[in-house]
Amino acid sequence: MKQPKFSIIVPHYDGVISDETFIEGMDSILFSKYKNFEVLVYHDGPTSRPIPKSFKSVYDYHKIDYKIKETKTRYNDWGHSQRDLGIREAKGDYIVHFNPDNILYPDALQGIADALSFAHATDMHNQCNAVQGVSSVFDNCYEVVVCPVIMEGVIRVANGSLARSRNPQHKTLLDGFPVRLYNIDCMQVVASKKAWLSIGGWHDKKETSDGVLAQQLYDKYKCIFSQNIIGVHR
Repeated sequence: MKQPKFSIIVPHYDGVISDETFIEGMDSILFSKYKNFEVLVYHDGPTSRPIPKSFKSVYDYHKIDYKIKETKTRYNDWGHSQRDLGIREAKGDYIVHFNPDNILYPDALQGIADALSFAHATDMHNQCNAVQGVSSVFDNCYEVVVCPVIMEGVIRVANGSLARSRNPQHKTLLDGFPVRLYNIDCMQVVASKKAWLSIGGWHDKKETSDGVLAQQLYDKYKCIFSQNIIGVHR
């Protein structure tokens, strides 16, 4: 089996979402038009709410490359320790952090792969022209892609932070630009395994770590800002 382009890391912890919501999220991955990926699911804590068996049977039927790991104790840190485990165990070139209450759009992975290919090709073309056909593109590869997502049932409040709305029909678009706190959801930041390991993995365990770590990646690496909405955080 060839090395996957993407590793999709999914934390699953007891009592946070229903089995139905989990299945809906995991099913959305099945409809991806881009097929070169693996799925790593980390179940955190007690076995009273294990991974639904229907998920396993569907993924087996569709021959999706997946792995399930059940941690012995509950971390209670919003899935961040599980994301860190996934980063270190991933086989893919790039990491997609996916919460099981997310929906991934069918063309999301293809759009990210196309954006990376276009950026690399543009770099190679420019460098070849500048250095008489000798390109050092591999020293300047883009390691991070930031994509917009839709936050359902979420509004911005006076200080610019996000808050749950009493109206589930409210929606907020996070475009990820600029990369900063309260403007990033973990699904938006698709970075290479190399980039994640270079900043220490998912080392920040606070609830707001998405924006903190995204800023660290953005400060260190060239970044592609995509305009293609890749999914929904429900």
